Amino acid sequence: MKKWLVCLLFVPAMARAEFWTGNNLHDRLTSSEVSERIQALGYVMGVFDVYVNVTFCPGNQTGITAGQIRDMAAAWLAANPTQRNRNAEALVNEAFKQAWPCKNRNNNGTRL
Repeated sequence: MKKWLVCLLFVPAMARAEFWTGNNLHDRLTSSEVSERIQALGYVMGVFDVYVNVTFCPGNQTGITAGQIRDMAAAWLAANPTQRNRNAEALVNEAFKQAWPCKNRNNNGTRL
């Protein structure tokens, strides 16, 4: 499986910028198409990397996997269908903030 994923890194792809909604992300996370699930995984991993220890703080938890954060995002989107029209980045960040709140920080990530 890992070799297959590495091979995908060398496949040329068209670059296009777009903003995803929670609906877009949910559709890709639950798609039967492997390429769409990989895109969704990359998106969720990107949100994790940008906001970890800024707006959410997993602390000393080691061994957090890409699959785990993908599952957390998918579960949050499934449990909150009325929110899925909003920006996917904000929704995934919210899921992680609920799971791993930062002590001594307010909701926007600044220290109190």
